[in-house]
Amino acid sequence: MMSNWRNRLGSLFLTHRRQLESVVRQRVGSSEAAADIVQDVFTRALVAGPRATVDDERRVLFASARNAAVEHHRSRGRREHLLSMLHPEQRAIHEPSPERGLEAKQALGALDEALAALSPRCRDIFILRRVHGLSNEEVARQHGISINSVEKHIARALRHCQARLSEHLPER
Repeated sequence: MMSNWRNRLGSLFLTHRRQLESVVRQRVGSSEAAADIVQDVFTRALVAGPRATVDDERRVLFASARNAAVEHHRSRGRREHLLSMLHPEQRAIHEPSPERGLEAKQALGALDEALAALSPRCRDIFILRRVHGLSNEEVARQHGISINSVEKHIARALRHCQARLSEHLPER
């Protein structure tokens, strides 16, 4: 079933990537950022799994791309506002070095691997709650389980990810 979903998603990628990047580029003003955002959308779609129909999947991809572009724009605006409040000597401290960028990419790769190792249901519940911001009640309703079960899945996913990412987390 997963390979069928990968094939369908691959087909959706080939068919809609350029159009999605165009939609996102109009919102964020950068071709590079648009390509990254669209790739992230497809990665999240792969993790989330298939929808009921191909039309549903296409609609979700376009909605996700628009939402990701809006969030990118908002976070860039927040970051620029916060940086504008710093003195020039403070800004140099907060600019990421190439080493920090590499460390961040490695941590994201480890997170992707950790999420992939979760059961599909646990992963989906975690992503719906923590990435898409659904409430525990909404996730419970969508999966036909109790709120307590949702909380247990999220706790399991957090423990799993924390254990897998321990070398990437700062010492306490």
